[in-house]
Amino acid sequence: MKNPCHLVVVLLFIACCVVPVFANAQSDRADSVIVTGRIRHLSARLYRESPTVLVSRNNILQASRELFRSAPLNVDGTFRVSMPLIYTQEEMYFTYGRISTAFLTSAGTLTIELDADSLFTVAVPFKFGGVNAQVNQQFARYKAFEATYPNKPDGKKLSDRINGMGDDAAYKSLSSAYQAPLVAFAAKEKPFPLLTRWVGSANRYNAAAFLYDKATFENDELTKTLDDSLRPANDQLLTAARASAMNRFANYVTQRITVQAGNSRTNGLTVRALAILLERYGKNLTADERLRLSDYALSNSARASDLRFFDGLVKRNPDTLQRLVNYETLIQRSVRQYDSSAVNYLAAYWLATSLPGLTLDYSRLLYSYARPQVKEPALEQSLDELYRLEVKDSIRIRSAMQTLRQAGRKATSLEISPGVFVTRDDLGNGSSLLDQVINANRGKVIYLLLTSPTDEAGRQAALDAQRLRNSYSSRDFALIYVPMSGTDKSLWPEMATRYNLSGDHLLLTDAQLFDAVDRLRPDNDMSATVINRVGKIEKRNAALPGDFDEARKVINKNL
Repeated sequence: MKNPCHLVVVLLFIACCVVPVFANAQSDRADSVIVTGRIRHLSARLYRESPTVLVSRNNILQASRELFRSAPLNVDGTFRVSMPLIYTQEEMYFTYGRISTAFLTSAGTLTIELDADSLFTVAVPFKFGGVNAQVNQQFARYKAFEATYPNKPDGKKLSDRINGMGDDAAYKSLSSAYQAPLVAFAAKEKPFPLLTRWVGSANRYNAAAFLYDKATFENDELTKTLDDSLRPANDQLLTAARASAMNRFANYVTQRITVQAGNSRTNGLTVRALAILLERYGKNLTADERLRLSDYALSNSARASDLRFFDGLVKRNPDTLQRLVNYETLIQRSVRQYDSSAVNYLAAYWLATSLPGLTLDYSRLLYSYARPQVKEPALEQSLDELYRLEVKDSIRIRSAMQTLRQAGRKATSLEISPGVFVTRDDLGNGSSLLDQVINANRGKVIYLLLTSPTDEAGRQAALDAQRLRNSYSSRDFALIYVPMSGTDKSLWPEMATRYNLSGDHLLLTDAQLFDAVDRLRPDNDMSATVINRVGKIEKRNAALPGDFDEARKVINKNL
């Protein structure tokens, strides 16, 4: 007798990194904004210190991934940048040296002028023209007012303020707190309707994000009314606050679905969906296995004893199949609880957050599978934008991996990409390999980072370590990466090439890693070790590279 047509599938959602992206192509499309301007009275000294301006924008699927374009200053201080638009109106950011401001764009031309003689002496150093000129000028005045506002929202005070409140009351209270500076500004200067909508939208999203963070931390479930307020219909205004709130919403939903899956023995992925995935992406399937999968897909049912058959096929290709199972489970459960707009966002967000932790081959596979299921045009464009950025260096990455493959199982300081040196010996001793890399850098202070390419924090630490490396001369300082081993051995070399992680990369097998890490005695999976000029471990569990000043202190002691 057969069981009901659902199998329990364990959710193993992956978390992926969000890193800064440099986008250099500049096309003047109809759905672009052209930002031009001039820095008047530009001195030779100021030009040497800051020869470029930056214009940046958000992607709604990755709030912490800032996409920006730089433009060189001409000798007369003029500049020109073209930025693509996905939404009708988008909040962007202009940066010159230590001066920055947000501004609201639409398709067309927008101008920004500054006077170098008064950059640091006036509250509003920017003069706007073109698209949304009056609103952007007023917004600059509002931000100057907000900076001096005495009761700006504070996380601790807000938590105390909504303690014990219901969800709806808490949301209204938070919205009121975030809106208070604008209300005070309006008493002083009448805001334009577009400014009210712009700032009000950001305040509403900030309040929602606060509640989603709180619910995720407390593993609590929010009322559906908050979901509706977070995603108003046909919202064509994109702000950093909106992108952040939507990311928080997706994290919250992922956690809720994981909890529900753990508490339920049903409502998992259907037999039909699992059978189709296995038949399409399973490795080395026999004719008999394909026939069985076809039968399961047609009947959409299976016995409990068949679970071992499915598990065996998944284990042949765990990385790909587990991710696809996770995706299908997330979508199937979300469809039962949220509207189509939310499900569309979750589908796009899942793929966008998966991409940074995948090899090129896996990225293409998951993109080809999940991308057609995203139906909202703005989300389609947002996802395509992120995918293009992930695979844009595919030729260089494949060349690096070819160099590594040609070296076989043994490589000593092999340069697979400019500045990226790999050492490995699959048959060697882990501790001996560690000594080999340390000895090659004798005479330098060594900062060794133990991290993971599959973890968002680990990838960010790897990027942060480059800032440390750039702070010292290569004669005095060396950076060694020791990535935690994973099922896909190509992931770290590809990541090191993609993000130009200059330094020595020690690639170890699981057994070798255990041997080497035993000497480092880390407190956590991610840790840093400082080794002095003679090769002696000076500081175990040193400050991580994100704690830049503290990391420099221990390095400087040994220079």
